[in-house]
Amino acid sequence: MIAAGLGCRKGCASADLVRALETALASAGRALSDVSALYAPEFKAEESALVEIARQLGKPLVLLGMDALQLQAAHALTQSAQVAVRFGIPSIAETAALAGACALAESSAMRPTLLGPRQIAGGASCALAVATDFALGDPQ
Repeated sequence: MIAAGLGCRKGCASADLVRALETALASAGRALSDVSALYAPEFKAEESALVEIARQLGKPLVLLGMDALQLQAAHALTQSAQVAVRFGIPSIAETAALAGACALAESSAMRPTLLGPRQIAGGASCALAVATDFALGDPQ
């Protein structure tokens, strides 16, 4: 079960989101069918490209509060200076993916793990995360 975290600039094209997702999946050696849901911050609720890509791909779009993103800030792999200044977190896509993986986790013994750094395409970014068993270190 993969959580795809998405970030985008205001007015981002849905094609940029698709390219960012495809690049992240290729980089991780995963397929779209492995993605359970798309995750983005609540403050991006008005971005039509997010709704459009969810509909186009047939995946649920889950909007997350800043508190959920902030809880994952220490686990991000990359940092955007602009995002850090504006929102106080290192990466929208990475923290959204990690928070999404927490939401998908079947138990509190699971921890979120990024499958790699965020991938950027135009005005969009995407990161992928899975829930990993603390004891086994196996992705779920």
